[in-house]
Amino acid sequence: MTSKVQSEAYAAKPMEPLDHGQGEIIPLTQAQARRLLLKTDLVVMPLVVLSMTLAFLDKNALGYTAIYGLKDDAHLVGQQYSWLGSIFYFGYLAMEFPNLYLMTRLPIGKYVGTCLALWGACLCFMALCHNFGGLATIRFLLGILEAAILPCMMIINSMWYLREEQPLRTAFWYNTFAGVFGGILSYAIGHINGSMSTWKYIFLIYGATTVLAGALVFFGLPDSPAKAWFFNAEEKNLALIRLAPNQTGIEANKKFHVAHIIEALRDPKCYCIWLGVLGYALANAGLTNFNPLIISGYGFSAARTVLMATPQAAVAMVSQAILTTISFFKPNLRCIFWVFGSVMGMIGAVMLHSLNVETQRNASLAGVYLMGFYNVPWVFLLSLSSSNTGGATKKSFMGMSIAVVYAVGNIIGPQFFLSSQSPKYALGIGMMIFSFALMAAAGLVYHGLCFFENKRRDSKYGMPHDDADVGLEADRNDLTDVQNTNFRYTY
Repeated sequence: MTSKVQSEAYAAKPMEPLDHGQGEIIPLTQAQARRLLLKTDLVVMPLVVLSMTLAFLDKNALGYTAIYGLKDDAHLVGQQYSWLGSIFYFGYLAMEFPNLYLMTRLPIGKYVGTCLALWGACLCFMALCHNFGGLATIRFLLGILEAAILPCMMIINSMWYLREEQPLRTAFWYNTFAGVFGGILSYAIGHINGSMSTWKYIFLIYGATTVLAGALVFFGLPDSPAKAWFFNAEEKNLALIRLAPNQTGIEANKKFHVAHIIEALRDPKCYCIWLGVLGYALANAGLTNFNPLIISGYGFSAARTVLMATPQAAVAMVSQAILTTISFFKPNLRCIFWVFGSVMGMIGAVMLHSLNVETQRNASLAGVYLMGFYNVPWVFLLSLSSSNTGGATKKSFMGMSIAVVYAVGNIIGPQFFLSSQSPKYALGIGMMIFSFALMAAAGLVYHGLCFFENKRRDSKYGMPHDDADVGLEADRNDLTDVQNTNFRYTY
């Protein structure tokens, strides 16, 4: 027999029970839903935050090591440093298509943990390199190993959290802790009086920490709610009921559907996501690899430069925390905040491009910090892709394609920063102005597409049914957001 379950996960009274066809009736109460969410936040969220923080810390390490003598010790000339920024993403790009298959076949927790441990080991090997060839080879391998992390995090986000819970959690795991603490850590490491160059200590310390974190994630991050070691048997079933209203699927490992990929390629909303990603990636390439070098042009010492870079990351962290919290309580503000963050970043880039460093240093430096808003549109963009994509293969493809566009943008971006224009990098800053404008335009169009598609579905199919059994049925049949006429987009 079958019976319906109210989809509201936080109902004040016990929900109508779900019959699994085995005589087992499982109600879901407000207290149970809160306990499930709390357990998830206490175990899953720290592990994914740790993974992404180390990913950012490791990537940002290149900029800090440049301040501490990497370019001189490795005899880098011309655009070779820029190519170290780009070549990472050649490896990243090369691995994305294999990842599309691997993410639907391998246990996702074990996969992420293994990649973490291996790229930590590679980062340690960076300290042994003494020329461009060695550094470029290791950077390429780092790109291969990190390629799976972002797509996996997007799947994990939609696997463990309700749609309204995802923006705030995305802000946590796609954080700028690395930017804030990376400068402070690099400043502290800069005071080590050892036999090696300071930049080598940065790679060794960051790499060893990442290896240990990989082991922790491998053994601690469950592959799905149904396999969570911190849920008992009843809670594993309740977790599926709690997440059913997402109607985007819960299990990560399902049959590969080519039709899901074709659907994504025909969906204009996906192109808005991709254009937004491209804009972000171009800006990210400049800020990740050249922000410390830009700030050094204000006349600060090496140690002071790494500290002066931290406020930009603090702006990103605070702004995305505030805006994602607001979006949790007020629905359908994500695209508005996406556009707002893009515009604020563009204002900062215009200030940096137009103000004279010698006579207006403080105002120009304020422009650098305003560009910290660049992370806000990215957080909302990722959460929207997770929330609005149904079907296991389509979700995996969107995660992979976002990573591909992200890689392409990060390959192209550093090439606009010409060594002959250091430290002002007029062409590179001009490119970032364009990238912020592209992000803003993509957010506006995405908002309109979702809004009018919801209106069309309401008119054609009537108001959606939020029963949990509808969501479970969509999950069992592996329906995409387009196939599921009961699905409505958030924006």
